[in-house]
Amino acid sequence: MRLPRSAVVAAVLAQLLAACGETLGPSARPLAPGLLVDSLATLTTLTQTPLFLSYRVLGPLSAVPGAAAAAPIFPDSMLSRVFHWDTVAHHYASLPQDTVGGPPSGVRFLLYAPDTTAGRPIEPPQQLGQADLLDASLPDTTRLRVFATGGTPMTTIDYTVRGRFVPDSLSAFFDGCVFDALARSACLTGTVVQRLASSDTTVTVAGTASVGGRFLTFTVGMQLGASQIVQAMDVAVEEPELNEEVRVLGTLAVQGSTPSADIGLLVNGLPFATIRGQGTLTVRGPNNLPLSEEEYALVTILFALPGRLLDVGRALARPAQRNLGG
Repeated sequence: MRLPRSAVVAAVLAQLLAACGETLGPSARPLAPGLLVDSLATLTTLTQTPLFLSYRVLGPLSAVPGAAAAAPIFPDSMLSRVFHWDTVAHHYASLPQDTVGGPPSGVRFLLYAPDTTAGRPIEPPQQLGQADLLDASLPDTTRLRVFATGGTPMTTIDYTVRGRFVPDSLSAFFDGCVFDALARSACLTGTVVQRLASSDTTVTVAGTASVGGRFLTFTVGMQLGASQIVQAMDVAVEEPELNEEVRVLGTLAVQGSTPSADIGLLVNGLPFATIRGQGTLTVRGPNNLPLSEEEYALVTILFALPGRLLDVGRALARPAQRNLGG
């Protein structure tokens, strides 16, 4: 039997009224997700440049003979030296003729195209920049300054780091910037704490950052176990012009190759999106409503942001760990 048009309209109206009667929790959406994506992408771009990747590879390889935990950091015999990659010994070395050309208050490491999987320069080495490790100690503080330049476009890493370092643990404070010739910049101030507990290693990176005109506060912790990696995150991004704060917090675990997550994204304290699941992670919008393309891009970059901040903090601390560990 065919219902009269009036009956069909009445039925549709009844469904709409019922839907309106459902209790939906308060939620919010970012006002300009595309602009926020562009700003946060600055950090991704700068930390994926060949220069930064090469510097990240250098960190564990940057030990200078005779370096000390207390100033002066470098012995006089090492000052002004230049370290090259030795393709026979597969480590950095300074030959007798390399006693000039480096900075008078420290040493210079040449940076090469990196093999990030092997954790060393590609062989044969292809130079793309240099990194100076400088003794920037104050009367009451032993402090290492790093100044690295190179790549296309020209990229610069300039920061100081201090703290307490031993082979398996550290407590470091870093402060500085990464920027390039295209006027992109990311400045970070924070701490890195690494501890060995039983068979697990815990790493926590916390601090503040200014990236692409946005202000970040972050705390990211990671527990590295024999069978599982667990990452806890709390990162807030402020949009001062819009009086808006976008925050991502929760946990991400990976056991073998299987991820599980319980992550919430908030806008000014109200739910915006979630990332949840085990094996297959599902992104849902506010009250399960669909996300726009720009909102989904924002969720994607915020999901990756804690891990990137963790990686950057650890990379900035490693040269100090290798040279201020005593």
